[in-house]
Amino acid sequence: MLPLLRRTFALALVLSVIGSYLAFDQFYIMTAGGPQNQTISVVYWIYKNSFTNFKLGYGASMSIVLLGILVVLSIVQLRLLRDDTSY
Repeated sequence: MLPLLRRTFALALVLSVIGSYLAFDQFYIMTAGGPQNQTISVVYWIYKNSFTNFKLGYGASMSIVLLGILVVLSIVQLRLLRDDTSY
């Protein structure tokens, strides 16, 4: 049964990694950056630069770079976890 669930596990892993990179609200509500900015995530950094410092172009470019990183990471994960057997 586990070999049949391989694609499901791969999708769940990819979605959980993407979700962990896009974590924002937990860090913002609990610490708002924490002592000396120790708990800043990538999305919180984008938010802070875009809407607190009003660097909207810089925030947009950081969002595009984050999108590219997540796409490459997802492709690598799916290639490593693909099923090479054909049915």
